[in-house]
Amino acid sequence: MHRLWAALLLALALEGPAGAQTFDRPPLPQLLQRAGAANSRGAPDLAGLDASPTRDQQLPLFRAVMAAPLDAPYRAGVLADALRGAVGSPHELIVGAGAVSGVRLQRAMDFGMAAIEERLRSAPDPLAAGLAWMAETKAGAGWQPVLPDRAQLPDPLRFELARVLAAMAQSHAFLQRAFERFPPGVTPQLLRRQAFDGRLMPFETPDYRQLLPLVEREAVVAGMLDLVGAVQRLQRFVKTEAALPSVAWSLQTPFGWIVVDTSGRNNRHQLKDPLLVLDVGGDDDYEFLAPSDTHAISVLLDHRGNDRYATSATGADPSSATLGYGILWDTEGDDRYQGTEQAQASALFGAALLVDGGGSNRFVASSRSQAHAIAGVAVLLSGSGDDEFTAQTYSQATGGPRGAALLVDTGGNDRYALTNVPLVRPSPQLPDRNTSMDQGAGYGMRGVFFDGRSTSGGIGLLLDLAGDDRYEAQVFAQGVGYYEGLGLLLDDGGNDRFEAAWYTMGAGVHYAAGILLKRGIGNDVYRSTHEIALGSANDLSVGVFVDEGGDDEYSVGQLSLGGVLTNSTGIFVDAAGNDRYTVASTTCRALGAAYVHEWGTLRETLPSLGLFLDLGGADSYPAHCTRAANDSLWAGPRVWPQLQLHSEAAAGVDGEWPLPFALRLLTRPATSRYKD
Repeated sequence: MHRLWAALLLALALEGPAGAQTFDRPPLPQLLQRAGAANSRGAPDLAGLDASPTRDQQLPLFRAVMAAPLDAPYRAGVLADALRGAVGSPHELIVGAGAVSGVRLQRAMDFGMAAIEERLRSAPDPLAAGLAWMAETKAGAGWQPVLPDRAQLPDPLRFELARVLAAMAQSHAFLQRAFERFPPGVTPQLLRRQAFDGRLMPFETPDYRQLLPLVEREAVVAGMLDLVGAVQRLQRFVKTEAALPSVAWSLQTPFGWIVVDTSGRNNRHQLKDPLLVLDVGGDDDYEFLAPSDTHAISVLLDHRGNDRYATSATGADPSSATLGYGILWDTEGDDRYQGTEQAQASALFGAALLVDGGGSNRFVASSRSQAHAIAGVAVLLSGSGDDEFTAQTYSQATGGPRGAALLVDTGGNDRYALTNVPLVRPSPQLPDRNTSMDQGAGYGMRGVFFDGRSTSGGIGLLLDLAGDDRYEAQVFAQGVGYYEGLGLLLDDGGNDRFEAAWYTMGAGVHYAAGILLKRGIGNDVYRSTHEIALGSANDLSVGVFVDEGGDDEYSVGQLSLGGVLTNSTGIFVDAAGNDRYTVASTTCRALGAAYVHEWGTLRETLPSLGLFLDLGGADSYPAHCTRAANDSLWAGPRVWPQLQLHSEAAAGVDGEWPLPFALRLLTRPATSRYKD
């Protein structure tokens, strides 16, 4: 696994011609020639990105996709396979999230624990030794806990709990290092007000945007890896221990509550600032109260039962973190997660993890949830079962500035919904719809609308590995990037349905990139009511869509299906199957087309590229889209045909052709090694 992540880190860092191979075989060369872009690698003009004041914040994978859009399907496929190989270990998924965010860091699951274990085993009481670090801090100075004796809390459970608490000391030290350059006055409330609500006073100090480069991101990831490794070992111990003692014990510490219940009862827990919660057995009900400003670390492990987790306070969910770490791990059962804002794997200057081991689960939140990250990493892993994810905005794998958010679902017929009820963030494009920014979305902040201080976007990745799934959203969704961000939706099989309105299904907007990759042979339905959908982009951006096979249905408004606006790159590919296309635009602004928003500016000379490829089957095209037909090659429309402007380069093809780029690794590990 470490070898795979090492290769992935290298692949994500490459830009331009050094990236993945694009096969030089029909129909791509002919298509580029017909478009008038024979020597193009598909990149939009990158001068603006290079000159951006946030150039140093742009994440490597985003830069790689922008520099070589024709390599994007390969990169996305390799990333999907790497994550598929990591689903058995949340620790490895955190490594992957770090890699996606550009942090090159790998630590063994038991990194640094040998010395800690030796100290615990040599102590008269490992539990007291595991807690000792708290008394050494400013918050816990002089604290002397009253601990249960070994009859109440026997070994080996006592030792395993002590091990997790000692690992927290190591992770807490990493947190202090990660944010040590922050000025006074930085609090969770200030960060949420600015980063979530967008309420900033002009040139306010502190300003979360100016804090972004001050974070030592390697320290954030390192501390989270150590904590997840310790919890992963505790989970394995609880799952495999044949004679787990019946314990009911709690303790308030300077860093939050410790609660241990292995009795198997159906418990009702009402918790404020949970530090370490272990519950084994029973159908449990958790209610989480508003967290204290100083609360930095939460770990909750529930083994067995059909459980309910509820919070009405922002950031109270144990799998959320602000200036800290949060982990919620439920091993099995049909569970219900109910939250509002910042819940269910949401990190704001920190790291967050939610693991649900299986069952048919329901996740409900409002915003900044279900894998959302700003200045950190967030991972939501759900096992096999028919799951439902419901929210309104900025949820379901959304990466904000300097953030990487992953939502990985391993199987089942799942439903992902971003609704308009309630209408909490009306979209500028469609005021009666929410701005979703979800289901694989990466977004930044365009300071031009405020005080000129912009932030580059992050990376959001939704990976569903199997099942007949349904994706519903509004505006900005389903593999979408906004302002120097990258969004990816990767679905690896089943008969799926995708519905959204505007900027969706592999779309990039304002110096951004979006990818939707649907692998496998499924009969899928894609419906966009408006525009910039299905491998389309606007304003120096990149949109990529690939469907590997099946008899699919596509319905769009306009400027979609490989249609681009204003010096962008859009790539639409359907690799096989008998497909049906519907375009509402009477002028058929789709199917391989490039337009410029306003003529008579320097934009007229910047490149655009709109490509449409249907590579197999007997397909149905709208009668009014006269350029497109089975077994045909066509050029996109041009306003200035005599000038052959690069800003109008577009083309489409329909025929029996092999896919012109790989969606998986090209080689496999050798069975033997060469010897000198």
